[in-house]
Amino acid sequence: MRGAAVIVLVTGARAPVALEVARSFRTLGWTVHLADSVPATAARWARPAFPLHRLPPPRWHFARFRDALAALVRETGATLVVPTCEEVFYVSAAAPPAPVFAPSLEVLRRLHSKRLFVDLARDAGVEVPETRLVTSVGALRDLDLARTVLKPEYSRFAAATLVRPTPAQVAPLRPSPEHPWVAQEFVAGMELCLWAAAHEGRVTAHALYRPTLRHGHAAAFAFEAIDWPPAIAVAEKIAAATGATGHLSFDLIRTPDGRAVPIECNPRAVSGVHLFAGDALARAILGEAQPPPAPGTRRHLAPAMALLGLPQALARGRLGAFVQTWRGGTDAIGRPGDRWPRAGALIDAARFAALGLSRRRSPTRQTTADIEWNGGPIA
Repeated sequence: MRGAAVIVLVTGARAPVALEVARSFRTLGWTVHLADSVPATAARWARPAFPLHRLPPPRWHFARFRDALAALVRETGATLVVPTCEEVFYVSAAAPPAPVFAPSLEVLRRLHSKRLFVDLARDAGVEVPETRLVTSVGALRDLDLARTVLKPEYSRFAAATLVRPTPAQVAPLRPSPEHPWVAQEFVAGMELCLWAAAHEGRVTAHALYRPTLRHGHAAAFAFEAIDWPPAIAVAEKIAAATGATGHLSFDLIRTPDGRAVPIECNPRAVSGVHLFAGDALARAILGEAQPPPAPGTRRHLAPAMALLGLPQALARGRLGAFVQTWRGGTDAIGRPGDRWPRAGALIDAARFAALGLSRRRSPTRQTTADIEWNGGPIA
């Protein structure tokens, strides 16, 4: 992917991480096109403007998505496709006529499944919590809930995760072979997040960070880079074991005795990409080794800080700490001379919230409704 290629197609334009990738490639001097299956106002309002293309929703109309993606690659002359969100599964399956920064669908399945990932990591020599598949209501009765984390086998943003749940929380669950859950041993410690770029099994860049503000158990909207080699070793072992090219993102626990225990993997971009500056992110995606962000580097998503962080801080009486976090970090969405994506992100959030309300989904679930993949056939 190095050398002559000068045009990149970045998919998943709805997400701030896609805008981050696009800006980094532009800094490197590449021509950048963005694409998504929903309106992406934040990306559309970026300045200078990026060409933004609309694709069919891959979860509902994969054949149309596959054909439209191939046509778009040919039309733009793209010589690299970089998925950033859960459309990665469908992009990989579509096999467009250009290299894709993603592994095969089979590798993606092993990374995305909360059960198969644990097996993969253990085989790679990584310590993991005991995890088993739950496919019946009866199996739930055998669990020691005080030592268990429950989550769907295929899930995202910890939207349905139950940490050491009560019997009342478990009672409504209806796991089945068609909709399995996993029961994972609870691991005490500090929760950390890690993004890594992998190339043919080699980690070219990584960003380890701790969430400083988040909405419940969901993705962080304020975060700080840290340095801890045992976590990086997890990414290196799993990259080597899979031979993967693409995003590798992990949720890990730093135990009190200093062990790095990954609890799940997301083979897509996450907030850690915002911790890079200039063209470093693009170079890592192209296979050039890059240094990690300096420990203490802080970023936040200003729209989420306003919509989620401020009310949360007021409710908890932590306004001073919130203001300190805001002032101590840098917004990842707005840039000097390019502030309009902040307003665009608010419009995107309002659209997802309204659609979710009309379809009885949370705003978070609505953000992936048309691109999420839960392990079924893609055709």
